Amino acid sequence: MKKIAIIGRGTAGSIATAHLLRWTDCDVEWYFDSNIKPQAVGEGTTLGVPQILYENIGFVYDDLEKIDGTIKLGIKKVNWGKEGKTFYHNFNPTGHTSFHFNANKLQDYILSEVSKNPRLKIIDANIQSHDDIDAEFIMDCSGKPKSYEDCYISEYVTVNAVHVNQCYWDYPRFQHTIAHCAPFGWVFLIPLMNRCSVGYLYNHNYNTLDEIKEDIKKIFDEYNLTPSEHTNSFQFENYFRKNNFEGRVAYNGNASFFLEPMEATSIYCIENISRFAIDMINFQLTEEYCNNEYLNMMNKIEHAVGIHYYPGSIYKTDFWEFAKNRGENCIKNFMSPDFINLIKMIESEKDIKNHYYIPGKSANEYRPRFGHWVSYYSWKTHIQELGILDDLLKLT
Repeated sequence: MKKIAIIGRGTAGSIATAHLLRWTDCDVEWYFDSNIKPQAVGEGTTLGVPQILYENIGFVYDDLEKIDGTIKLGIKKVNWGKEGKTFYHNFNPTGHTSFHFNANKLQDYILSEVSKNPRLKIIDANIQSHDDIDAEFIMDCSGKPKSYEDCYISEYVTVNAVHVNQCYWDYPRFQHTIAHCAPFGWVFLIPLMNRCSVGYLYNHNYNTLDEIKEDIKKIFDEYNLTPSEHTNSFQFENYFRKNNFEGRVAYNGNASFFLEPMEATSIYCIENISRFAIDMINFQLTEEYCNNEYLNMMNKIEHAVGIHYYPGSIYKTDFWEFAKNRGENCIKNFMSPDFINLIKMIESEKDIKNHYYIPGKSANEYRPRFGHWVSYYSWKTHIQELGILDDLLKLT
């Protein structure tokens, strides 16, 4: 029987541990330093997460209150595109939902559940080298790399800093993650049971933290939120590894990548990297294949992010001039035959209101063969609502 080692106790390490215990028959050793506080990042999920947690640890919606969770119906986009439109990227079809969660409580919940598995051994240690671990396979979820020499730095992602505020309330006031376009970037609002997490993402080369702290006050007023003293501000690099799977080692979470958190892409990547690793362990996929798919996934996320910046904004600021330029470069670089076909398909059906299903066509005809979004509805919604269909057609 093989032995798997997992390093790190953050969201990526927790999800990977549950995943590998469920889908392999290996013994698992989970290494983390209890003196290091896990990062509380990525508190919105995709549609796949509820199913994954149900399959791996028996999580059901009745358990939401254990993680301060709330139902997530999708993402509300406010003030985006040339005309500053507000639109919804709802989950498809009606009746499918995900959830928002307190990252620290989800990590604690997973730890309590997987600890019941006799194949798991938890080792309190600060691992400095993979050579210190005796295991056939290692999943490294230990946090951002000390150096980026083994990583690609994203050419297209626009923001590189964030200022986060926790606004406490008596009950959640909305059921969508909100992505609110702002003069110097964009603001996420994530509704949890007892608080709303509000984060202003910006580029520190164009705006100062003091400018962000002043501008975010408009968000508090618009959504009737009261900011607390619980704030966090930091700068970050946008990166992903050149080779995510190297021999017996795979990387996940911030040890693998960080790209700006549009559309809960971090959770999406954590899920997929764990699946690739399981198939490698079971000899179903090769290292080369997994690395290629990993790079494709990262490029697709860059594209999904870039499409938000491509049309520019109603705000005429230095940030948005820079952002529009990056968005244009991103879209032009990813103008592949598959993407061109997708654009033409949307053009031919732009007057059809129902994005989900067209009589006479199979579901596979509505599953795009390009990009981060697997739903035709997602692509059609964003391209039409951002007002970029005609501009994209000119590039085809």
